[in-house]
Amino acid sequence: MDAAAAARDGQTALALRLAKHLAPPPATAGGADDDDASARGCGNGNVAFSPVSVHAALALVAAGARGATLEQLLAFLGAPCSPTSAAASRTASRDGLADAFRDVAADVHKSEARTVSFAKEPEAAVKMINEWVKKATANLIGSIISVDDINGDVDLVLANAVYFKGAWQSPFITYETWTGAFHRLDGVVTKPMFMTGFKDLNVACMDGFKVVKLPYEPGAAPASQQRKRRRGRGAASKSKATPSAPEVDEGTRYSMFVFLPDAPGGLSTMVDMVTASPAFLYGVLAEMKTRRVKIKLPKFEISFSWSDLKRDLSRLGLSLPFSREAAHLRGMCEVVDDDAAASARRPTFLSKVAHMAVVKVNEAGTEAAAVTAALYGGGRPPDTVEFTADHPFTFFIMEELSGVIVFAGHVLDPTK
Repeated sequence: MDAAAAARDGQTALALRLAKHLAPPPATAGGADDDDASARGCGNGNVAFSPVSVHAALALVAAGARGATLEQLLAFLGAPCSPTSAAASRTASRDGLADAFRDVAADVHKSEARTVSFAKEPEAAVKMINEWVKKATANLIGSIISVDDINGDVDLVLANAVYFKGAWQSPFITYETWTGAFHRLDGVVTKPMFMTGFKDLNVACMDGFKVVKLPYEPGAAPASQQRKRRRGRGAASKSKATPSAPEVDEGTRYSMFVFLPDAPGGLSTMVDMVTASPAFLYGVLAEMKTRRVKIKLPKFEISFSWSDLKRDLSRLGLSLPFSREAAHLRGMCEVVDDDAAASARRPTFLSKVAHMAVVKVNEAGTEAAAVTAALYGGGRPPDTVEFTADHPFTFFIMEELSGVIVFAGHVLDPTK
C-alpha cells in the first residue's frame, strides 16, 4: 500500500470510528445509559461532524508530540507517515510556541502568525479566535470557545475550521418539495419538507440498507483555516484560502452518500456494518450502479456541538495527550516562566477538545462548516429504485478521488 492510500485509510478509519461512536445505540428494554447516551449523540438529536477537521487538528498536535505520546497519536490517526503531512488546519496557542513547531505549522499549513495575550487580555484573545471562526466558516459558526475556557491550566488553544459549500449536479425542483411523515427512532412522527424527484443516480442495494450518491457540481470545495497561540502571547494564523470563494480544483470531485436502513429502526445495525472497516465502506461504494431512482429526501439543517471531544477520544483509545503526568508535547511549546526550573516542571497537555459542525441541505445543495478547538492544560436492484428517507439515516460528504470523508452525520429528526 502506498503512502497516499495508507493516509486515506487512516483518515477513513478515524471517520468511521467517530461515526459509530456518535450513532445512537440499539434500543433496549431498559433504555440507554444516560452517560453513554449523551456521549454517543443518541436520543432524537441529529449529529454532524468533520472527520477531516478532527484528524487535521490531532495531526498538528502530533507534530509537537514526542515519545509515547507521538506513537499513540500516530497509531490513533492511522498515520504511517510523518505527522507534518497532516491536512490543512488552523491553530491557536499561548506565548511559547516552539520555533520548530511554528515552522512546521507555517511551512506545512501555510499559516501566518500574529500575537495576542491570553493571560492579560483573555476577552480579546477569545474574541479574535471566534471572529476568525466566523470568517473561516462564512458566518455559519459564530464561536467555538469562551472566556471560561481560558484559565491558568491552559497552555495552548488549537483551532481548526473547514467550510464546504456545494451545489447539486442535479438540483431538486422546489415545487416538488412536499411535507411528509418522518418516523423517528422513538416512534414519534414528525413532518419535515421532503425533496422529491426521479433522477439517474448511482445506487447500491445491500443486505439491510441502500446507499445513494448525490454528486456536487465540479468545483465544490472545502476551504480550511488554521490558528496558533502560546503562553502569555498568542500567534494566530490565517490561511491564504478565501472561505467564501474557494479556488476551483478540477482534480477534486465531491458527493454526498446517503445510507438508509431498510428498517425504520435499523440505523444502529446499519452503522455497525458500514463502519466496520474502510475496506467494507469502499466495497459498498464499488457496488454502486447508475439506476433510475425515485428519491424522497428531507431537507435538514444540523448544528451539532461536540463540547468535549476529549472524553470520547479517550474512550476510543487516545489518552496520553490529555494526561498531565504522561503527555509529552514539549515539541509544541516552550513555556516561558521567570523561574526556569518551574518552567521545566510545568506540564504541557491537551486539557480539552471541542468540535462544532453545521450542515445545511436543501434543493440547491449543501452548505457545511466545522471547527475543532483543542485546549492544552445484495442482488441486482430493480430498474427503478425507491429511496424514501422517511426514517433515520446516515450521510457522508466525500472527496471521491482521494476517498477523504469531509463531513459525516446521522439525521434522526429533520425538523430539529
